[in-house]
Amino acid sequence: MKKLFVLLVLALFAFATMSVSSASPALPAPPSTLPTVTYYYHNTSYNITNSIWDKFFKDVIDNKTYVKYSWSNVSTQYLIVFDLSYTGLNHFGLELISALSGIGSPTIANMTKAFISIENQPSLVHGYTNIGALNAGAYPGLSFSKPAVQSKVKEYEEITAIVAIIAVMFVLYFYFNRNGK
Repeated sequence: MKKLFVLLVLALFAFATMSVSSASPALPAPPSTLPTVTYYYHNTSYNITNSIWDKFFKDVIDNKTYVKYSWSNVSTQYLIVFDLSYTGLNHFGLELISALSGIGSPTIANMTKAFISIENQPSLVHGYTNIGALNAGAYPGLSFSKPAVQSKVKEYEEITAIVAIIAVMFVLYFYFNRNGK
């Protein structure tokens, strides 16, 4: 009886250890200026400079019409499109530039069209589309990113798992105490 109880407790600890998420790497502060990104549209070279990136983030990412999460309060919001070194693009940034290269010059109107065209593509955040990840406060181009805002479904799943574990322990306690007499 005691051996079974000890085995059950060890199994619960092992399960809890496996369910703990791995830690995300520390996010570096953004540089004073963002890198220029070059792309081609109909054999014409276009550059997205720091001022265009700033305008894109202000007019699209920080606009509640497109993204529900308040990214303007996040100092590392440029990681939405850039990698951790801020020198290259992450997966989402590459998708954005790829879409833009099929639309035209780097105007805010064209960048908005490109953004809208990729918003329902799957992100690198497990279980989220690009816009779903952005709305939840996660970086869609970084696979280790975790949503800052948990959905109600996730909360209910976690609560249900805890209640189920407690219920099983309660039932097992009375089952083994009844058979021991």
